[in-house]
Amino acid sequence: MSRYLYDSFIGGYAETKNKDMVEKLVNEMQTEGFEPREHTYTQILKLHYHLRDFKAMANVVDTLSQKGLEMNLDHYSLLMRMCFKTRRLRELFQIFDLLKFRATTNLPDERIYSIAIGACGAMKDTERALDLYKEMTTRPLNPLEPNPIIMNALIYACSTRREYHYQAWQYLLEARDRGYPLTQFTIELMLNICAVAGDVAYARLLLLQLYIEPSFRPCAHSFQCLFRAYSICLRRRSSLGTKSALDSDLGMQVQKALIPVDDIFNHTDADVPPFLPVSRIANVDQLLAEAHAVMRYLQGSHPELITDFVVNTYLSIASNNHQNREYRLWFAESTAPAIDPEVSKVSDCAYDTNVLGPPLPHRNATAGPTAVDADGLIMHTDPFDVRFGIPDPAFTVKVLRNRYIYQSALELAFRTKDLYFCKAVYAEREAWKQTKEYLTLPDEERHKFDFRAVQFVVDVYARAQLLDKAWDLVWKHSEFPWIFDKHLLRFHTLAKQAGRKDIIDKLVVFTAGSRYSNLDEDL
Repeated sequence: MSRYLYDSFIGGYAETKNKDMVEKLVNEMQTEGFEPREHTYTQILKLHYHLRDFKAMANVVDTLSQKGLEMNLDHYSLLMRMCFKTRRLRELFQIFDLLKFRATTNLPDERIYSIAIGACGAMKDTERALDLYKEMTTRPLNPLEPNPIIMNALIYACSTRREYHYQAWQYLLEARDRGYPLTQFTIELMLNICAVAGDVAYARLLLLQLYIEPSFRPCAHSFQCLFRAYSICLRRRSSLGTKSALDSDLGMQVQKALIPVDDIFNHTDADVPPFLPVSRIANVDQLLAEAHAVMRYLQGSHPELITDFVVNTYLSIASNNHQNREYRLWFAESTAPAIDPEVSKVSDCAYDTNVLGPPLPHRNATAGPTAVDADGLIMHTDPFDVRFGIPDPAFTVKVLRNRYIYQSALELAFRTKDLYFCKAVYAEREAWKQTKEYLTLPDEERHKFDFRAVQFVVDVYARAQLLDKAWDLVWKHSEFPWIFDKHLLRFHTLAKQAGRKDIIDKLVVFTAGSRYSNLDEDL
């Protein structure tokens, strides 16, 4: 067999991650009198890249050096890609600088610069990414022209910092002006920018682009970005004013480059999200109505896109806008307990009357008779649909509640002082801790989320003036690293306001020695 065939077979087995066959063929090749050359080592590096074996790649580089073979750009790019994949970004730039300052013939090409610019994005070092872009296009010897991969890397680098979002849109237009096709990866990057900025209008625009292009299709990440934009759009607008960053000449150029905004509402494809016929969400009623309609559309048309992350972001729309009633209804419609439904009382638990506000216009809900629970808490006794509205029968796909959804629900209960909901969620979460999903989590992950859940419940009890119950929970979970200033200050303040010196003394003794220690604990 010839050297060419050996290299071809080695390359094929490298792509399929078949390490045994690659090693066997290399040995046979050497037995036949063919010593591996640069191209052979490129295939071997590809094998270790696919296997994520950084140490083996380093050994190949040593072998090249020992045999007096010069590394080429294929070798450097594979090494840098491995560094990027494994987040060895310091080593990545060491390789890049070595190639840039020591190479005589193999100057960095577009592949190398795209990896370096992408690494800047991963480090949120957008300034360095822009400097590299300027460097590659203006260097004295063989300046490079940007290609679609470079433009995507630049957009990614700009997307990681809010102050550079404007430049990201500019690079999107530049890519279109250069004739580069808009890829789904680019659209997902821009959707992420819309999510961070709370820019619903342009999130809609980009999402529709995924439907119009035949080779594109939205994924779970697409709708997660849309829901995230919904969740903060009104809050961001109130802090920044009514105008979006794209309410400018640049925004008009973006509209022309993609789809005119009017076409969003005139598009005839039935398989598109049912956006309201308004260019801008004006109030919380419109916000909740459109978000619910989009989730209903996913239930009917794309149930495969309904993941726990999508649902958790969907729930955050109601939570971030302090819509307790809507959150409770969405929680019941979109999630299900991972335990025996008879054990779970969350979807049918009573409702704390200290959360004010009338039912929303697109729901039917009324107040009803009340009772008092074991803690003396006033609660409603009417059925769930009377208190919160009728769950939508179209919502047949439910995700199982997990640590993220339980944390979201407890945070909502804390924000709205909904003690009864908090107690019900926490009780169900305690039962969930016996499931396989919980027991197979890493110890550090369980510890982190359990501690946060207990903190929410302690604070909710303290706010409800159930100070003894709050203290009992703290004492019961003394295995956690409680720090006075970080975890118990609100509880202490409420106990002081209530004149509970006994509770104050217990907290002081309990946290003695930890009051100012471990302040960097990320829990």
